Amino acid sequence: MCDNRSFRHIWHGVCDVSGTMQNPFHHLRRAFLPATLTWILFGLGSILAPNSANALETHNLCASAILEAEQTHRLPTALLTAISQTESGRWDAGREAISAWPWTVTNGPDGRFFPTKAEAIDHVRNLQARGIRNIDVGCMQINLHHHPDAFEDMETAFDPAANAAYAASFLNGLFKAHSSWGEAIRRYHSSNAKYNRPYHEKVALAWNAARQDSAEAHRQAVIAAHLAQRARWREERQAQLAAAR
Repeated sequence: MCDNRSFRHIWHGVCDVSGTMQNPFHHLRRAFLPATLTWILFGLGSILAPNSANALETHNLCASAILEAEQTHRLPTALLTAISQTESGRWDAGREAISAWPWTVTNGPDGRFFPTKAEAIDHVRNLQARGIRNIDVGCMQINLHHHPDAFEDMETAFDPAANAAYAASFLNGLFKAHSSWGEAIRRYHSSNAKYNRPYHEKVALAWNAARQDSAEAHRQAVIAAHLAQRARWREERQAQLAAAR
């Protein structure tokens, strides 16, 4: 969410947990489905893989907070999800899924996924102790230097709900100022066209995939609700027939 993260500007592929470069959007259409949320790497400098038993639960922290923020701030469907995937997503080639990771810290080209919130906070404080200020944190990678008043403290900065809510509010403000979601996406990352245009292209691709998956998930939910209703009617009818005998 700042001008100097070169790994997001020149990124050409996704590195899986084995270090193998993959086509970053080959499986992106499956990324939005909550049941398959796992990890991606969008050019981040290092991978700290979480314990698999807790990974899905941790990913869901971002996913649920982002969905709530999208609805509360009336953002276009899946827009904040697509931005989060670009900002702090992780990739798992085995499960072929993408989602944001809440304990992500980026300093220039050095981006890291931490297994716990405490470790992420410790890393930020270590960076600050060394005089480093250009630091992005959390699901939506809010820059602490450019947004100094965004959070009361570091705990809040890494709280998925607070992080996503601030991002949604900031994005809405950009839309109101520029009357364009495309421009809002670009300026969420940078006001410099050299950096924000490639960023917008990545988000647009992720957004298109996420919207398609969102529509499919909605269709499946409608079908499931219809089948459930028919099953209830069938049970009620059978109960009525049994009572009449």
